Amino acid sequence: MTTSTPKSTYLRGIIDGAPFVLVVVPFAMLFGIVASEAGLRMAEVMGFSVLVIAGAAQFAAIQLMVEDAPVLIILATSLAVNLRMAMYSASITPYLGMAPPVATRFGGVSSG
Repeated sequence: MTTSTPKSTYLRGIIDGAPFVLVVVPFAMLFGIVASEAGLRMAEVMGFSVLVIAGAAQFAAIQLMVEDAPVLIILATSLAVNLRMAMYSASITPYLGMAPPVATRFGGVSSG
């Protein structure tokens, strides 16, 4: 029987999460370039990335900001783009079945 230490568990998490870096890093670089070219300063780009988690909403908002759209339109568009997550959540809810509510909440899924 193998025992896991906090260090080995941490390293396992790093290894398991490494494939996501292949997607996240290029996407982050692309957003940084697009946002910089739109006139945002480095601190604004970083803040945007921290506050607006969905990448598609980031790109939609930047495009609307460049076109001087009203803030309400930018927010509504970002919300509409993010509503797809609600559809994803609804589609996988039947497969979660008997999962405890705490597990589904941390996964961002409504259990019904």
